[in-house]
Amino acid sequence: MSNKKAANLSWYQRFTYIVVNFTEYTFYSLGRKVGSNPKKAILFCWIFVFLSALGFLRFHHEKNPMKLWVPPNTKFIRDTEWLLQKFQIGYRPQVVQIIAQDVLTPEVLQYLLELHIQVRNVKTSNNVTWPDVCFKIPKLERGLIKMLEGVKKKYNGTEKDPSATWNAALYCSFVETMKNECFEKSILGLWDFDSTIINHLTKDNIIDTLNRYDKNDILERFKNYEVLLGGIERNETGHIVGAKSLQNFWMVLVNFSTVDMDKTGNYAGTADWASSDALEWESDFLNTVQFIKNNKSSDNLNLYYAASRSFGDISSKTMFQDIGILCIGIFIMVIYVQFVISKFNWLEARVTLGCLGLLTVAMSFIVSCGLCSLFGVSYGPVHTSLPFLLMGLGIDDMFVIMACWEELSKEQKKLPVPERIGLMLKHAGVSITVTSVTDILAFIIGSSTILPSLESYCVYAAVAVLMTFIFAVTFFTACFVLDQARVEKKINGIVVCYKHEHYEVNECSQRQISNRVFEYVYNKIILTTPGKICVILITVVCLGFSIENTLSTEKQIAFDIISWVEPFRNYVKMNFQTDVYEERLSDEYFSLYLSMFLFSPRNAIYQANFRFEKPLKCGVPAPKMSSVDFHFKQFSGPEEHLPAMYRVQEIAESTNFTTGDKFASAWSKVFATWITDEVIDTEVIRNLQLALLCVMTCTALLIADIQTCFWIFICVLLTMINVCGFMQRWGLTIDLVSCIGLELAIGLCVDYATHIGHTFLTIKNGTKRERSLKTVTSIGSAVLYGGFSTFIGVFMLNQSDAYIFQSFFKIFFLVILFGLFHGVVLLPVVLSWIGPKPYNVGEIVQGDAEIT
Repeated sequence: MSNKKAANLSWYQRFTYIVVNFTEYTFYSLGRKVGSNPKKAILFCWIFVFLSALGFLRFHHEKNPMKLWVPPNTKFIRDTEWLLQKFQIGYRPQVVQIIAQDVLTPEVLQYLLELHIQVRNVKTSNNVTWPDVCFKIPKLERGLIKMLEGVKKKYNGTEKDPSATWNAALYCSFVETMKNECFEKSILGLWDFDSTIINHLTKDNIIDTLNRYDKNDILERFKNYEVLLGGIERNETGHIVGAKSLQNFWMVLVNFSTVDMDKTGNYAGTADWASSDALEWESDFLNTVQFIKNNKSSDNLNLYYAASRSFGDISSKTMFQDIGILCIGIFIMVIYVQFVISKFNWLEARVTLGCLGLLTVAMSFIVSCGLCSLFGVSYGPVHTSLPFLLMGLGIDDMFVIMACWEELSKEQKKLPVPERIGLMLKHAGVSITVTSVTDILAFIIGSSTILPSLESYCVYAAVAVLMTFIFAVTFFTACFVLDQARVEKKINGIVVCYKHEHYEVNECSQRQISNRVFEYVYNKIILTTPGKICVILITVVCLGFSIENTLSTEKQIAFDIISWVEPFRNYVKMNFQTDVYEERLSDEYFSLYLSMFLFSPRNAIYQANFRFEKPLKCGVPAPKMSSVDFHFKQFSGPEEHLPAMYRVQEIAESTNFTTGDKFASAWSKVFATWITDEVIDTEVIRNLQLALLCVMTCTALLIADIQTCFWIFICVLLTMINVCGFMQRWGLTIDLVSCIGLELAIGLCVDYATHIGHTFLTIKNGTKRERSLKTVTSIGSAVLYGGFSTFIGVFMLNQSDAYIFQSFFKIFFLVILFGLFHGVVLLPVVLSWIGPKPYNVGEIVQGDAEIT
């Protein structure tokens, strides 16, 4: 284009002229260089991959769930760190549940006794036994109990406690003789786990003992056996006569100060705090219970069980056990790529080229992991899905490059190979640059999140997509040059050592069948007036269907509150005639009364709710650091559990304990998930908005046409609304996994519309309808093949039991479905009506690569 003509253009036309010519010239020059030195380009790529792989020396797979799923610098992190530091020990429950028509029968209790004995006898390969890992509580000997009961009678049946009425030294001497026992919650405790008694029980014995035991008795304050029963049946007098289920708990000790998540965590990032010995014992516990279930179960009962490690084990197993099945997707992809890029003749069967095209995905993933590890970015469990995403994106770029090769004119195909490669990249480079840059920008925006796992994933994805693009225009293009040289030398595409001397390709293999199908469908159906109206109606109906939503609320939040406060008040009031609710105690007396309370026979169970800077001793004032246990009701979603979490935190913080060096807070492990649920809504909306803004800005700069960019934006926006709406109806909610999926969705869905929009601008001759038809016949098949390649890449994710993989499949399927519809169907319809004019730019002069 002459300088005089360029001067007559508007500022935006001049901008378009500069951008388009610069990008096309850049890729034309790159194509010529790669076409002239393909082996050097391949060598440089492999050297870069090797050097990047050195970053694996600093590779770190993050296993700590606190550093994966919970936003840093939040109240929950602060409270957790404080609790782990102060409350250095805790316990992990292992549970067995028996369900039968009636569990209060001799047969069921004998079955439970057998299970109890086997569990107590568990011994791991490292000689870890139940006493080594159990959480211990004081054990009251029968002789001491009888003596204390006698003391109770001595005081005329009053509720005064011997810990307050006896001489402190005498009482503490008795306490110090008490042994510790492993903490179990079991109905067998009613008979002191005595197998002789239990094996001779009758139905009447069981019912009589269960109804008669004194819940206020000194011993039985340690236990509440009714809470272990479910489906309780009572007679007209209110006595228990039967139950449908029975639970049994074993409590394993956790010393938080000794836990190393890098050693005891799992690769799914779902493990809980535990020592190596505890995890080993829990594993044998599961094996023992499973053995009993398999070999000693009855048709009259069902046995269910879980260890504290079970969730981590199952989630980790389901995430990685199906890797072999998922790899089948790679084989399917290889076959699919051959079907698309090869022609049905011996020369143009590009078997090696297709495999090398898939190799670019592996190279990109290696470089991404190496570079990110080098800069200290940890690898997370969700990152396992990244290769399947890259496979779709990389193949998409490959298809576009191949489509541009096929679109070269007969005159251009007679030029030297470097010139032809330059022209191929001239047309393909801009298109895949736009899609790759928009993908990268979407991930960069996503990396600004406060969610650690999402941040890490987006960083890895951004680097991987960048390398996929670079290797597509360098490594794959260089491989294509060598493969094309093979074709021109008439070497067999499958048996590369065989050369055809006088082989002529058959005419059928040269026909572009897919392009003819596209031309027929669009010319005869979609781009007709009725077809356009149907496309618009489908778009409107899907949009309306996607924006419908419902919410529900619930007020009740908690039950089964187990607090030491009221028992402590009653203890002090009865034994010392002081009401701590109304009279202020000095720190000295409070600590002394608390120590006596915790060593009293009836209330020693509450020691589990306290942590001390030094071991608690009888008769010595106790330091004050305690907890109150309670259970939340079962919530249906964030609209219920978030208000509940805030309410209990508000109750804790509204106390007068949060002054000076005092501290009060409500904490639960489940808060980590709930906090993520809270921020995820904001994160999704913010990231999607920023990603859309940046993607559209990038599209405007690279495509350099405002109207086309606007329609691309509409297509992306409609796709995202449809994906969000339909994923909810498919059973998905907004969580960390779906947030990552939606981040990927923007980058994926913008590809389809961008290829169509850019190609429409490069077609200069004909009416808008003719240009739209030419667009879909030239690039539509490549876009459709690219979308289908992404579908193949993620299809095998649906075969996994892992929630992450299934969620990704559902989101990607919706992105592909609606992205292709809006990009390949809706956008051509719109452009055929009100599409913009083609680019008004110059052409590259063949041979000297100059702009005229």
